Formats: sequence, C-alpha cells, structure tokens
Amino acid sequence: MNLTERRAILVSQINNIKDARTLEMLEETLAYYTHIGNVDITDGLNEYQMRELASLMQEPAEKDTISEEEFKKIFARWGSK
Repeated sequence: MNLTERRAILVSQINNIKDARTLEMLEETLAYYTHIGNVDITDGLNEYQMRELASLMQEPAEKDTISEEEFKKIFARWGSK
C-alpha cells in the first residue's frame, strides 16, 4: 500500500468518527508526533505539576501492587452469590 492509499484510508476512517473525544485524542496524538508548534506534552504544566511528575517517575513501578493471592482474598466476596 502506498502513501496516497494510506492517506485515503485514514481520511475515510476519520470522517466516520462520531465521537468528539476520539477526535480530540487524535488531534493531540497528531500534534505530539508532528510537533506542531514545537509543543511538548509538559509545556502546560506548572512548577508543582512538573515536580509531582518527576517524583512519580522515580517511584518503583511495583510500589502499589499486591499479589494475586491478596487480590483474590479482597475480591472474593464479589465472586460469590
């Protein structure tokens, strides 16, 4: 499939989107990947938000996880009638 065909398929798919939020997400994604106006996703964050984001990046990924056994114990009552 050449570039023109891909474009035509994408335009058709975009024209069939009925949800405004989906179009917004598409716009944001395109802006990010095409660097329209050289805008970075963090440009709109204030100093506090940037510090918070930086501290969250330093946290271990497994910080708030529980084992499968713990999960099963916690949610066991929803599995019973």
